[in-house]
Amino acid sequence: MTAAEIKGLLSQNPDAVRFLKKIVRHAVVDEVMPRKIILGPDLDDKSLFYLLNRFLSGCCFSENGKYAAKIPDEMRSASYWDPLVEAIGYEPKTDTDAIASVLSAETIKRLKILFPDERKVISDLAEKGLIRSFVGADKDRSAQYLKVFKAFVNLRQETCTTLSQLGSDVFNDSKALRNGILLGQLDKLLRTAYDQPDLSVSELHANCGIVDNPYTSHVVVFAPFRFTTSDGISYDYPQRLFQAGQAAVLPWETVQRIRDIQTDRALTLVTSENAAPFLALVKTSSPTLYTEGYPNGAVRVLLHHFDKAGAHAVHSGDTDLDGYRIAEQISRFITFDGLYHHGRVTTLPHKPLSDAQRSRLESFIGRHPDFRFTNELRHVLLHGWVEQESFGWASPAGMQE
Repeated sequence: MTAAEIKGLLSQNPDAVRFLKKIVRHAVVDEVMPRKIILGPDLDDKSLFYLLNRFLSGCCFSENGKYAAKIPDEMRSASYWDPLVEAIGYEPKTDTDAIASVLSAETIKRLKILFPDERKVISDLAEKGLIRSFVGADKDRSAQYLKVFKAFVNLRQETCTTLSQLGSDVFNDSKALRNGILLGQLDKLLRTAYDQPDLSVSELHANCGIVDNPYTSHVVVFAPFRFTTSDGISYDYPQRLFQAGQAAVLPWETVQRIRDIQTDRALTLVTSENAAPFLALVKTSSPTLYTEGYPNGAVRVLLHHFDKAGAHAVHSGDTDLDGYRIAEQISRFITFDGLYHHGRVTTLPHKPLSDAQRSRLESFIGRHPDFRFTNELRHVLLHGWVEQESFGWASPAGMQE
């Protein structure tokens, strides 16, 4: 039967095509046809069964509720079925898994070439499957991921910035990273790079120096200092507020304009993770800065200015994993004199770790053996942790490294 004859019959009996496609697939893929091919379910249709046998030279039979073809030796050559292949046609399925594997490998290789200093992060992302899951078999997604990674690298190099600025710098579109899948990928990247799987998005962004809004992001500080902005104008209201026993609230928009700060004496700041202890320190007239958890962009920049002015810092916070991670971050931006602990801290009741907290802490210690406060974290594993509010604030004594 010629291809034209087959097409003519199929035009009148299109239901047969779905069964014959099984024959065509083997004829295209295999050099030698299998001896037996399952065609599909037995529809108990005598006219269809007759037609299939006509196409298959009497090879079709019914077995266990299915149509099957038993191919004799003289018909097992793939070329024998050329007329049927020509009549029906065949489009091989795209092996998307194979394409995705190749494209993911190419993306990873490209990332390591473009960003050689970030090989550890790239390997961690690859091991978790995050690059492949986003890129898939789409070359456009691969190009997008390269830009998302570039945004991450830019963020590494900045003290802080906004998502709008980051999007404009990398994608030439200030809206590109404000929401959507690209921001989702950046967040996954940041969680991997900074080992912060459990933070809320707002805390994660603060932890990584992303300013949500230049006018709502701020730092609260109680210290005797003045500052000069980039236009040469000097402001002394933080010092006046300190003298009046009040803290100053500086929005990011103001902090980013500061050129330098001035103090009249050597200054040691107590950086406070939580609000109630910060208020208690203000009441004792102790120079202090409220980090509000992980230090946001405004906190980071102001600490850097204090550092350039010769100030030092001691940190007070909860003695859990996040508390010590916050302390470690503070130490990156200002000369760090250690942890501010009231002398009674060892006698205070310790909170036991939940199973989830213990697992997270053990995992962190295993991944970061050189962390600055590893010994303290091991103590927490054994004895539990203390809330900052429990310390007491009689005086700024009791500092420990």
